Amino acid sequence: MRKIIAVFVMFLVVGSVALLSACAPKQKAPSVIKFGSAMSLTGKYAREGKFYKDGYLLWEKKINKAGGIKVNGKAYKVKVIIYDDESNPAKSQKLYEKLVTSDKVNFLLGPYSSGITIPDSSIAERYKIPMIEGGGASGKIFSRGYKYIFGTLPAAGNYFKNTIEMLHMMAYTGKNSAKTIEVVHSDSAFDNAVAAGAVRWVKAFGLKLTGVQEYPSGSNDLSSVLTKIKKSNPDVVLVAGHTHDALLFIKQAKENKVNTKLMAFTVGVQAVDFRQSLGNDANYAVGVTPWLASMNFKGAVFGTASEFAKTFKAAYGYAPDYHAASAVAGALAFQSAITKANSLDPKKVRDALASLDLKTMYGEVKFQANGQIAKGQAVIQVQNGKAYAVFPKQIAQKELLYPAPSWDKR
Repeated sequence: MRKIIAVFVMFLVVGSVALLSACAPKQKAPSVIKFGSAMSLTGKYAREGKFYKDGYLLWEKKINKAGGIKVNGKAYKVKVIIYDDESNPAKSQKLYEKLVTSDKVNFLLGPYSSGITIPDSSIAERYKIPMIEGGGASGKIFSRGYKYIFGTLPAAGNYFKNTIEMLHMMAYTGKNSAKTIEVVHSDSAFDNAVAAGAVRWVKAFGLKLTGVQEYPSGSNDLSSVLTKIKKSNPDVVLVAGHTHDALLFIKQAKENKVNTKLMAFTVGVQAVDFRQSLGNDANYAVGVTPWLASMNFKGAVFGTASEFAKTFKAAYGYAPDYHAASAVAGALAFQSAITKANSLDPKKVRDALASLDLKTMYGEVKFQANGQIAKGQAVIQVQNGKAYAVFPKQIAQKELLYPAPSWDKR
């Protein structure tokens, strides 16, 4: 009998608890907009990948602190899911599949490098989920008629356009002329596109091309390239490569006593750590960039370019370059498009992106019909350890120092 009573009491207690639980008001799960990215956090693109990861997460923190994004009067928190693609295109594709099918993200933020972005953008198109990528500039990304891919980097084919225009103007002033140019590039998709564009602009501006040299991406020895440059003796060398390549080129140019009047690079010169790594040897190096902290850009959320740079450095302890600014600009574009569409429907947000015209700390974000941003490049030069805009004239902070002195006279 006691056992029966005990079981009956236990049944009443369990039943009461279950009833109370059922009657208690349920805690609503917070409303969240999920953004997904596979980024190069390890591997050969890890340095640049960190800029993008930190940029995405800084935006996430800033937006959530301000109350999130409102859609139809409802506030949504932002969640950015980032996986490491190890700088591997095949792995990156699998991770974007996972983000879409398993994580059920609402929108996609792109990877780094054109070679990885090209296949990844096909996933966005297949699932009809908008992707904004700030790390790929190759025209191939945007030449396939895709409707769901948008990019915040200027076209790769135009990376050296302003540099070559500047050289053209110098060539015919009769002073410090720069008439012969050699193009050097890695075999990556981005660098191939930059080199092809550079060759086209050299011819368009009537300058002389002394040669075009290609080297394997990730090379640790460019001595054979430099030997050929020494023989052809151009006034200017344009190098399309990543940061590792630019550092290696300058170090080995000094070792091999290659003294051209100007060396220009697509990536590296913009970054503080690049200049710190080379010390005085970075002086006179020329680069291109769509963004500098000193540029006169301003928008909502992060304020001016310089204010954004201060916020970024306070958060991470290092100064941002254009990669971080490009990442944040893409996130801001999504935020604005969602607000404009007043919806989380991928098609409506895509349409809002297509007609977007947004002022940001990165400058104007306005996409062309193919999805790539309409934006030019500033030419910059390292002078006394700092990077300054030298062309176009309307944004120039300093005069170009040309020709660069030989290595033994620096």
